[in-house]
This record gives sequence, C-alpha cells and structure tokens, in this order.
Amino acid sequence: MGQISKIHPERVITIKHHKAAMYHPFIESAALTLVDVLFSFVTHAIFALILYFLVGLQRSADQFLYVFAFGLSPAHL
Repeated sequence: MGQISKIHPERVITIKHHKAAMYHPFIESAALTLVDVLFSFVTHAIFALILYFLVGLQRSADQFLYVFAFGLSPAHL
C-alpha cells in the first residue's frame, strides 16, 4: 500500500482522469484493493474446502470453520 501513493500519480491514465475530473485516484486504489481482497478470500475458501475434505478431517461445520479461520488469519491480516 505504501508504493501506491508513489507509483499511482505517474500513470498516464491517472493524469488524464484527474485533469478531466472523472474520479479521484484514491477511489481507483480502494476499488482495486477491495477486488483483490474478495478474490483472495474466494480463492482461499475454495482451497480450504478442497484441502479439508481431501485430507479427510472430521466432517463437521465447526471443525471446518476452525481450519478455515486459522488458514485465513495469517494470509490476510
């Protein structure tokens, strides 16, 4: 996130949009971050689901949610 503020104003399309007053660069950065977080959450959910049942752990919802939350915490926080 620290590099976005350095690289973002240098992009030609950002300069054109800023001159045309279309939208603020922060909005584009926030939208890209939101999409990236959602995509990584869905990817993790699919991976955890496949891995959990492939390994053959207990087939209960609470056990799966523990594994899911444990795998999600270091990846996204």
